Amino acid sequence: MKDNTKDIINNLTIVLVLFRSTKDILKLLDEIKNFRILIIDNGGNKEILLKIKSLNLNVDILGKNKNLGYGRAINLAYQYIKTPYFLILNPDLLITYENIQKLYNTIILNKNCAITAPITKPDYDFYGTFPEKENILKNKYEQSISKKLYNADIEGLCCVDVVKGCAMLLNSNLFNEVGKFDEKYFLFYEEIDLCKKIKKKNYSIVLCNDSLANHKTSSSSKDDYITLFIKSYHIEKSTMIYYNKNKLSFAQIWKLTKYIFRTFTYLLILNVKKSLINFAKFFAIINYMLK
Repeated sequence: MKDNTKDIINNLTIVLVLFRSTKDILKLLDEIKNFRILIIDNGGNKEILLKIKSLNLNVDILGKNKNLGYGRAINLAYQYIKTPYFLILNPDLLITYENIQKLYNTIILNKNCAITAPITKPDYDFYGTFPEKENILKNKYEQSISKKLYNADIEGLCCVDVVKGCAMLLNSNLFNEVGKFDEKYFLFYEEIDLCKKIKKKNYSIVLCNDSLANHKTSSSSKDDYITLFIKSYHIEKSTMIYYNKNKLSFAQIWKLTKYIFRTFTYLLILNVKKSLINFAKFFAIINYMLK
């Protein structure tokens, strides 16, 4: 592979969104230390940011210790990006320079490509197709498309509907052209919505099977009740927004009843975690109905 290190360093910015971040980010920073890095502080990162500042890397820290939501944070970072491409990475991800180079070569050689992404191990929930398509796929071959694309033995490139949001290399101009991230998605589904807008413009989304990244799933933020509540709340709410659920349907009323029943039932048997998850989902539906 041709050594185009200088081109990559000059043409690529790496964007990281931190929320109550753990020290896992330090391993990632060691791999990407030669790049210009934009960090968005979504809150709860005081100690880790002090450590990062002491490393004397080419890092700019944006935000005011306030949780903007994931998509809105990336949109904020975009205002400061001066390079033709930028790479979004989760703080709990580990990717080498060589694998970033493969992504970069993919996007510059395919002018119609708006996003390219690596295979992330050990994730198995890779979308491949839009989720509403997977819900109606009939045969087993189609239903297993995510696993087939996940198989790193497949060489070359695959054009897909959606890639995982934890690692995406984007064309800056095309990202702006499609309207960037929709900020109504505070957390979850924002990358699916973005990919849908890109596909509508007839641009390509490419999975680079030769590029690999390791994803230490759900370790980017502190593992506590606050984080659990926020994630449970927003996965429920974002799902309803994406599918444009009827606010006063029987299905929504039934889910409300189910979640509040489970909240108190799990609390009675002292399963605080499951009680909190169900309460977060209950609260998400109430909030969705009222807006």
